[in-house]
Amino acid sequence: MDKVGDKGDLDDGFARADARERWTACMRYALEGVIGIIALGAALASIPYWGGADFPLTSLVIYVAGMVFIAMPLCLYYESLLQSQQEHPGAPHAPEALHAS
Repeated sequence: MDKVGDKGDLDDGFARADARERWTACMRYALEGVIGIIALGAALASIPYWGGADFPLTSLVIYVAGMVFIAMPLCLYYESLLQSQQEHPGAPHAPEALHAS
């Protein structure tokens, strides 16, 4: 019948669910930022080739290597975070769900 302990347990569940959602959102923004940086780096590497007929091989190498070795692992990690949220939804978000039990 300890109301403070019960309330603390519920708040802890909400805090963990909120922290997991914040981390997932942070990883989404990091993934989008990394992809943008890789694309920008590839575009900057191709600037010297814009006026000529040569293919910007350096730009292609930067883009492919960045996407394969940096963005793809981040993408897989982000996908695993999303799957873990679907499998373990965490604490209920609606206040009515707290009073139902």
